[in-house]
Amino acid sequence: MILPEKMSKILIVGSKDKLRETIDILYDLALVHPLDFSEEEGLAIGAPFPSASDASQKLLKLRALEKDLEIEETNFGPQVPIGEVESNLSSTIDYLNAEVTGIVETKNLTQQRLAALENDRRLLAPLASIPLDIELYSGYDSLAVFTGTVRSDPEPALRAAVKGFEIFKSKNNDFVAVFVAKKEAAEAQRALVQNGYAEVAVPKGKGNTEQSLKSIETEEVEVKKALADAEDKISKLRADHRAMILASDEHLSIEVEKAEFPLRIATTKNAFAIDAFVPTKQVEKVQKELEAKLGKSFHFEVIEVKSRKETVHEGSEIEHESDVGLETPVKMGEKKPISLFNGFTELISTPKYNEIDPTNVIAITFPLFFGLMVGDVGYGTIFIALGYLGLKKCTTDDWKTISTMLFFGGIWSTIFGLFLFGEAFGMPFAPHGEEITWSSLLGVELPSSIGIGNIEAPLGIYNKLNDVNQLLYLTAWIGIFHLFLGFFLGMYNIAIRHGLKHAIMEKFGWVLVLLGMAILLPVIVVNLGDITGIEFGDMAVLIPIVLIVVGMAISIMGEGILSILELPGLLSNILSYTRLAAIGVSKAGLALAFNMIALEMLAPMGGLGVVFGIVVFVVGQLTVLMLAIISAGIHGIRLHYVELFQKFYTGGGTKYNPLRVVRKYTSER
Repeated sequence: MILPEKMSKILIVGSKDKLRETIDILYDLALVHPLDFSEEEGLAIGAPFPSASDASQKLLKLRALEKDLEIEETNFGPQVPIGEVESNLSSTIDYLNAEVTGIVETKNLTQQRLAALENDRRLLAPLASIPLDIELYSGYDSLAVFTGTVRSDPEPALRAAVKGFEIFKSKNNDFVAVFVAKKEAAEAQRALVQNGYAEVAVPKGKGNTEQSLKSIETEEVEVKKALADAEDKISKLRADHRAMILASDEHLSIEVEKAEFPLRIATTKNAFAIDAFVPTKQVEKVQKELEAKLGKSFHFEVIEVKSRKETVHEGSEIEHESDVGLETPVKMGEKKPISLFNGFTELISTPKYNEIDPTNVIAITFPLFFGLMVGDVGYGTIFIALGYLGLKKCTTDDWKTISTMLFFGGIWSTIFGLFLFGEAFGMPFAPHGEEITWSSLLGVELPSSIGIGNIEAPLGIYNKLNDVNQLLYLTAWIGIFHLFLGFFLGMYNIAIRHGLKHAIMEKFGWVLVLLGMAILLPVIVVNLGDITGIEFGDMAVLIPIVLIVVGMAISIMGEGILSILELPGLLSNILSYTRLAAIGVSKAGLALAFNMIALEMLAPMGGLGVVFGIVVFVVGQLTVLMLAIISAGIHGIRLHYVELFQKFYTGGGTKYNPLRVVRKYTSER
């Protein structure tokens, strides 16, 4: 499906006494995307059902319990029947409130006491080596007391600064207690600061410091035991009631959402009206289901089948922000394997209703780019295995998206690694120079090609390190074809919104410019060493220049004089695709370095050399593997987001979000 699914705008009108039943039907259908109502003359926003208040209060209590019991949502776990949830809901909340409140309060008080004890112990610890009772550090009318850490002995500085003082030092002289007359406190403090003084407050108390520390440590043991007991009780409650709490939360959330749905629709004293979107091919199903459940007690009307055309004002000025693309929800493709790539599109934004869904392009070219950058049978095989495992086991959308990249990118990595580069784990099958190869490592001459039917397919056309120029040239052409695709998709988008004339004026000029650059590319490459060899009278030079000039003229007519500033950007876009070669070359170079150290330097030494060689080989391959995932993934998708999408994609659409019930922790059995 190139374009998002066709949508129809519908209106459902009925008697208020049928509203609750209508809402249940729409949620069961999971097809209706409602439009939030704004007040108009004669109509008002509806009021929630009376059950909303009670359900909301219970939900708040339940979520407070979840926080206290530290219950987190997961994507797996047992499902609780709805009947069991409804029958035990109130009693479960009351029981847990009574149990949890006391335990949590005890836990909080215990944690506060433990924190206070730890703070006192931290403050008293430096005083332990000074032979003074705690009460002697305070309570003087004429003396100032300084206690704290120092970087150097402050006694000489104190002798020079004040007439009389008494100082007590710790064994290693890094902590001092200084007693000085209050009238000389300022001078004493300056002398202390010169020696790196940092004040440490003395906690309130009495008696010997060491005895106080022992008392604190004894109490800490008791408090920690009380805290552990409270946490054990909370853990037991969490384990015993986790499934019921999550199921109750889900059930109440659904009930609150349904009970508050009238706040999204228009009502009068006796009737309601729901504006909504439905996939056009599902309109009949929605109408028949309502008729089957409600009979003739409602009115159903298809207001319009939404067109993809946008408004064109007089003077042919295009209204780019028409509500056609912004208001109409977009239902993205659900057919696999294309739908597996939806996450990459949604990282940017949802497509508009009247533009091509770029997921179709990403699903084809992104794995190709990933595979070209990796281009290795060994890494590709690992990626396929990891991706397959992730698609089977992962439950979150983010991890499924990464697994999709690995699986399909791994397939193309293996294909390109086998036929285009002929290498595995950074080592070519056959020699291209002096580097280590699988043939030399295994002592067997591997074939240079394999037969596939009547075709003899080569095992390695290019060597990443020896054929850099050819690979850069190849990837520049890949960029040109990819950008051509973007411009043609852009023409299609504009054509369906505003007509062919606007498509030509906005995009066809850039197609001609790109065509001119493509024709000029071989000429520049051939004469790269001596640019004076380019003859401007030659048709191979003249034709592309004419195409570029004509293309720019069309673009200026369609988009204005400022469009000329985009010309250097188009050249930059083409050059940007050479990263496809650069990433592959850098990966190959890194793998070569690890392989040479492991297999040519360490392994031939024998004994421990073999062991270290294996370690270096494994660590090196894992390093290259991780860097391949990161670099190929980031740069592959970047070429779509930055270079390609600018040519045709607008985004900013509204995602299709029908009324529906999603159950993870409850079941309807």
